[in-house]
Amino acid sequence: MKKLKKVDVLEVKKCFVISQLIRKQKFNEVFVGKFSLKPRKRFLRTTTLEDFKERLKIAKIEVSAMPEEELDKLIRDEYRKRLVAFDKSDWFLGEIKPSESGVWRRAGNLPLGWTNGSLEETAQKVGHAINIRSRNLISRAKHVVQNILKLNTHIIQNEKYLLPIVFKGNTGTRGRRRLKKQMKYDIDDGCMRSIALTISGVKSIKAYIGFPKKS
Repeated sequence: MKKLKKVDVLEVKKCFVISQLIRKQKFNEVFVGKFSLKPRKRFLRTTTLEDFKERLKIAKIEVSAMPEEELDKLIRDEYRKRLVAFDKSDWFLGEIKPSESGVWRRAGNLPLGWTNGSLEETAQKVGHAINIRSRNLISRAKHVVQNILKLNTHIIQNEKYLLPIVFKGNTGTRGRRRLKKQMKYDIDDGCMRSIALTISGVKSIKAYIGFPKKS
């Protein structure tokens, strides 16, 4: 892990909300007078790079105009524990290695055994499953990871509002609790992005990294 600079939690909240809105299947309906992260859990199966960039542009404009209180409400309604974890952490822009971090337990409906180890190990399993068209790769993970790989993966690392959000291991939302292998860093949001990046050969992933505030 490498810390680059400290950032305000507001940037992390914007990143989370923007990335959630972009992936909505019915994107155009999200911005009709009402924002919500909880309804319409359908994920974005396929898109072109041009469509993705347009979604990003619109989401950034809309979310940047929101006061923090409105962002908090969106995050709280989607998953209250995440908002608490965001506010109780000190945040840094940094870099993590796939070998020292891990994804959520059964992220994207992946088999439990695929998410027990490091991100590096998970990506190896997903990459192999894609190559052999395994039936074990189903639902969200199958479509989202392949869709990201078809796009320019560099956009995920060059845009600050598309970076994965990570907590120090076994803190924050504790998305890897009860797994046999605990990692130094737990990816809270952006598991599928991180898997795709690792499959594409990225050795160090830029991310927002949260550490528990010192009391």
